Amino acid sequence: MEEGKVEEETLPISVEKPQIKPSIIDFETGIKHIIGPATIGMILGILAETFLAPNYSWPSPPQAAIIGSILLSPVLYFLLIGDQKSRWWEYSLGLMIPGSFFIMIWFSGWGALFCGVYLPLLIWVWISTSWGQYELPPFRYGVWHLFGITIGGFAGAILAFSQTS
Repeated sequence: MEEGKVEEETLPISVEKPQIKPSIIDFETGIKHIIGPATIGMILGILAETFLAPNYSWPSPPQAAIIGSILLSPVLYFLLIGDQKSRWWEYSLGLMIPGSFFIMIWFSGWGALFCGVYLPLLIWVWISTSWGQYELPPFRYGVWHLFGITIGGFAGAILAFSQTS
């Protein structure tokens, strides 16, 4: 090597860019990423309101839906995503990180209804209309599904409470 010259070395960098799907939001996307998580959250919210709320002060039904989804995250990944089986843990992180934030919000009391329901509902609608166009990494699917599970858990708790009252 000549003096004063430095060899350039290139490092391969892999950056995943979301791939645009042919249609905006198709039926499969709606079922797997919008209706599916909301339905799962609703079922968990109904179960929590029916069996946990009468006997225990914690967790609230939305918290129970979040905790249940985190515990069932590998199953939810294979059920709702099922792509690249080795990446289920990324999906679990997508549920856990914002999920722990929402669990703390529900403990706050005064801001729980606004920060735990209304704001996530608006964000979930925005995510569902914009992210549905792309093939996303598992972490982002986990975040998207968590918002649906949170809203579904709250709706399921209201439904169960209105039926038992």
